[in-house]
Amino acid sequence: MQNWLVAAAVVALVSAPAQWVLAQNAPQLRLADDLDYPGEGYCIDVPGVGQTARTDLPLVAHNCLPERGSVDRVVIERDGRLVMPAFDACITAFGVNAPLPGSPVLLRPCGASESFLPADRLQRFDRTPQNRLRLRDTALCLTIGADAAPTFSSTHRWRTLTMQDCNTAPPARSVWD
Repeated sequence: MQNWLVAAAVVALVSAPAQWVLAQNAPQLRLADDLDYPGEGYCIDVPGVGQTARTDLPLVAHNCLPERGSVDRVVIERDGRLVMPAFDACITAFGVNAPLPGSPVLLRPCGASESFLPADRLQRFDRTPQNRLRLRDTALCLTIGADAAPTFSSTHRWRTLTMQDCNTAPPARSVWD
């Protein structure tokens, strides 16, 4: 796809309401290593789809499903935030005041400051030179779990998505395209 077309799609996604129609090649946040799912790999996902999407549950890594451009998988990197426009929310590390290794990742309103969850501070990620997504001002990187399991479809797989120490997180599970 031509760069200008991708740029136009991103602009449309950022400014469009949640009901927009999405092109098949919409940007998904994809793990660089395909792991046990050759040719497809893992992307960040909200449990459920469409009307059954569960934004109240932790985010997961799910096989990318490139043949189905799912609006609820689009992730735009903007000002250090990982924005999921379909939900008008940002990927957020969970932490009462600060996240710990193993903390889950949630969707919360971008810039929110909520009781027991200073979301604004927990939504800023920096890409390291190795292409890891490190939570700003921490040593924690967005990492998918070591184990995979089938979902409701025997052809689909999911893994946990947590914050892990960047120095010990395996690159195969913490380097993102």
